Amino acid sequence: MKNWNILTFISKPFFRGVSENAQQALDHLTTTLAECPLVSQLSTATQGLANGGLLLCGARGIGKTVLAHALCSELAGLPHNTYLSIINCKSLKGKRVDNIRKKFEEAVGEATWHQPSVILLDDLDHVTSNATSPEQEMSGEAMYSNHLAQVVRDMVEREIRAGTCLALIATCQSKLSIHPSLIASRGLHIFQSIVEIKPPNAQQREEILQAILTAKTALDLTSWETVDLKALASQTDGFVARDLEAVVDRAIHKVASQKAKLGHENEEFILTTQDFKAALEGFVPSSLHGVSLHKAEDLSWSDVGGLDDIKHTLMETLQWPTKYPGLFSSCPLRPRSGVLLYGAPGTGKTLLAGVVAKECGMNFISIKGPELLSKYIGASEQAVRDLFVRAQAAKPCVLFFDEFDSIAPRRGHDNTGVTDRVVNQFLTQLDGVEGLQGVYVLAATSRPDLIDPALLRPGRLDKCLHCPLPGKEDRVKILKALSKDLDLSEDVDLAGLSEKCQHFTGADFKALFYNAQLEVIHSNMGVSALYGRGAGMD
Repeated sequence: MKNWNILTFISKPFFRGVSENAQQALDHLTTTLAECPLVSQLSTATQGLANGGLLLCGARGIGKTVLAHALCSELAGLPHNTYLSIINCKSLKGKRVDNIRKKFEEAVGEATWHQPSVILLDDLDHVTSNATSPEQEMSGEAMYSNHLAQVVRDMVEREIRAGTCLALIATCQSKLSIHPSLIASRGLHIFQSIVEIKPPNAQQREEILQAILTAKTALDLTSWETVDLKALASQTDGFVARDLEAVVDRAIHKVASQKAKLGHENEEFILTTQDFKAALEGFVPSSLHGVSLHKAEDLSWSDVGGLDDIKHTLMETLQWPTKYPGLFSSCPLRPRSGVLLYGAPGTGKTLLAGVVAKECGMNFISIKGPELLSKYIGASEQAVRDLFVRAQAAKPCVLFFDEFDSIAPRRGHDNTGVTDRVVNQFLTQLDGVEGLQGVYVLAATSRPDLIDPALLRPGRLDKCLHCPLPGKEDRVKILKALSKDLDLSEDVDLAGLSEKCQHFTGADFKALFYNAQLEVIHSNMGVSALYGRGAGMD
């Protein structure tokens, strides 16, 4: 009996951490081709494309194509010498539908002649993409995708009727990127087995780095004490195998360039942790290509006056799980990942969100509530889904919703039903156990009573933090934080000033300092008296 362990032929570093995905894919293919000893003793009714195709989903650079080629290579070594037919769909994008149909028919014809065979449609979503918005559904590209999706369906139906022994493999970035008719649960099941390859975790990234370094340097890493792979793996959250390989290449190129400049080419080749730090500077992983992240200002906790209890709770919620992952992973309970900040306008809610993301070393995506709303049916819900996909690609990430009450009000009060559907989509996303790992949701509002109560139950935005008007001590802290970079006169009494501003918020104090600076500018320009400028307190 043949040993069907995928690890017997996977040796490339791209496959570290995806052995379970690969084994699942190989099991489906061997069942399709009826080569598994158990299946060969059963009915042949499930052979061929009647068993459905295999769809490999994953982000760019995660190893879908390499895994597909490795699966084909393994199947080529089966007793009946499985024939391989590979079509690069990315190179076909933009060509006429008739030409692409002819290309598919030629490939299927050759595969049928040499059956048992495997047909690989690499990057299928490039020619059978899914419309991402309602306005695109009637576009020329959508019609193009509809025609080519029908070509694939006709091809599969024809081979099922013919009873040929073919297996179909396709790759795409996600289930949402491919034409929905190809993965529909009703009617003909084109792809019955869908394998989603997820980004590697810290341990898998360490294994990938070790495999890449061993392959590229031909050195025994066990004797290296200059590279802390564990620390490097923790700094590359969200990186896939292609990104890690690029980082290693950058580090090797940096060291080689330095040796060439110094004329030390013949010296022992040694990489250090500092070389990898330099390689990571300015490097953008493939998951963040096209993702707009909010560039946080150069702020720290010292720029936030007061709110000490809220700072502690935010650090406990966001920083501790990332700083002590081992401790939190040993706890069977799901840690809190959603926080609602509420309070009067100007009390520092938005400022807190940006500072906590920067202090915790996380990416920061900031969204104003109304930005998600659209007049097209389904577009608002799609915007919410896309937003969480962006956050997952950028993890560890803080996803911040400002003016949250505008997009998540109580259901049943909207005549159009748009916000009701948006709330339902939020509930779906917040309840996704796996989808929110590494993604923390912060929301801010000045009217918490308007938010749908279902969003505030435990497991969602379950921690509500009130940002009150600052008291006496907090007002002094705010004034000190705002004035730390200003050249104040010795007669300025911040404590006395705070007594005169009992109902001021942080935003009011900022406006106060701005007006005071304008007074100084006007005074120095000699126009203060001309325009009758008063004091900054007016």
